[in-house]
Amino acid sequence: MPNYFLLHPLESAPGIYRESGFFDHGQLRVHWLARYPERKGPLPAILVHPDRGSLSGDMEGICLDLARRGYFAAAAHYQRLENLDEENPLIPWRSPEDVLVALGHLQKDPRVDPARIGVMGFSKGGILSLQIASQSSAVRAVVAYYPLADFDEWIDVSRYSFPKSLLFRWVRNQVVKASGAGSYEEARPKFRVMSPINLTDKIKSPVLLIHGEKDLTFPVEQVQRLCAKLQASGTRCELRVVPKAGHVFNFEDKKKGKEAWDWTLEFLNELLSPDPS
Repeated sequence: MPNYFLLHPLESAPGIYRESGFFDHGQLRVHWLARYPERKGPLPAILVHPDRGSLSGDMEGICLDLARRGYFAAAAHYQRLENLDEENPLIPWRSPEDVLVALGHLQKDPRVDPARIGVMGFSKGGILSLQIASQSSAVRAVVAYYPLADFDEWIDVSRYSFPKSLLFRWVRNQVVKASGAGSYEEARPKFRVMSPINLTDKIKSPVLLIHGEKDLTFPVEQVQRLCAKLQASGTRCELRVVPKAGHVFNFEDKKKGKEAWDWTLEFLNELLSPDPS
């Protein structure tokens, strides 16, 4: 199992505040956890989104690390009020407004500098980070760890030979169900709209993509095409491929995770300029 505190343990943090809770927007429930330093003046902020298998609380170590470096760092995960038994559904968003709810909450915080906001996410959270950047010019930096770039391609069963095709037929059914659609054909337009590969002309903020070379969940070839398409549209995109690494590698391999985190901090610090004092 991934260890979300492998690089970011929860430790005593004098001068670092914590807040947590939830709020509702229509049928969407946002679970919120923030860490931030005791500083005067507005802080640069990072909105962190977990992967499918984790919750905002699992990102607290990451938020704590960022807070120590001068950031207001908030993690969010989502539920649907129609089904609160599912803690972190695969696709909790039903409208473009849903995608921006947590960002809007962050922007309104008086401790946050609205001109210095970044988004970060892992796997599903990486997809969401790219979606947010495509809809909001407030985002100044995006870090997406091992996201899926093209939903439609990924769940196209005809691309896979037997027996892998059986697995992806099941995956497709689960994704269709999670989207709220009644059939695959009904869901396909939604998949195209939410796929980062189709949002590149709308993403203007610099993007850092971090992906494992041996990722068997979301293929690295997709993010390679995504980055090339972003660059072709005039957006700064950096792709770091970690040799021999799989999905969620940074929560399983300390050395590889540390290297990726160093890239992340270098990228965010350049664009958001935190005050470490």
